[in-house]
Amino acid sequence: MEGDFSWPGGVAPDKWRSFVLPENPLAKFLGIKITGIEPGRSVVELKVLPRHLNPWQTLHGGVYAALADLAMGTAVRTTGKKAVTLNLQVGYLRPVKAGQVVTCRGMVIHNGDAVVVTEARMAVAERPVATAGGIFYVQERFMACVPGA
Repeated sequence: MEGDFSWPGGVAPDKWRSFVLPENPLAKFLGIKITGIEPGRSVVELKVLPRHLNPWQTLHGGVYAALADLAMGTAVRTTGKKAVTLNLQVGYLRPVKAGQVVTCRGMVIHNGDAVVVTEARMAVAERPVATAGGIFYVQERFMACVPGA
């Protein structure tokens, strides 16, 4: 997924970036990077550091949740909607250790006017480590020219 930001409607790439990728202090603090984006989808990555671990030296469940929430929320923003998380559930499949890189792919699966339903899949080297689902409440639409908006 390459994020060239070549959206229809003549919207400049820099304008899209500011709407879809606003400053996110928690993502910055955790070290989560957005590495791919397209309408209805996003990819985020995190290199797991010792500060991300629980007492058993594996990735803390809250960090998995933060990855999923960012990936799914960013996917929602690509539809031209400002939304907040109503519900987030995470299923943990395998432990992740320091030094590994977790890739999380978020996707919109229902793009409603008031509610958007999403899912995310997390993997280390293509091996699944967690799944997530989210429901987002649409607060406002900010771009009328977005595909599917």
